[in-house]
Amino acid sequence: MSLVNRLLPALLVLSVSALALAQDDVSHVPDAKNYRDWVEFIQPSEDELSFEKIGWRNQFWPAVEEARRLGRPILLWTMNGHPLGCT
Repeated sequence: MSLVNRLLPALLVLSVSALALAQDDVSHVPDAKNYRDWVEFIQPSEDELSFEKIGWRNQFWPAVEEARRLGRPILLWTMNGHPLGCT
């Protein structure tokens, strides 16, 4: 398969996307008029917040005892350094 045949689908998608954005009447820059729309847009949905319903434990040994009692696995999350990798 030639390079042109492999790149053609990607170029087509990019072209259609660029045309759609150019014809879009909605402002993509936050301002006083569309402030409420942006606030609604960035708020997480119930589905995105479902991780908060998990009964996370912040102490290791009590979590081990509870996992043994309930027959469940443990996810041990550990790290060294800054959470964003900025060390």
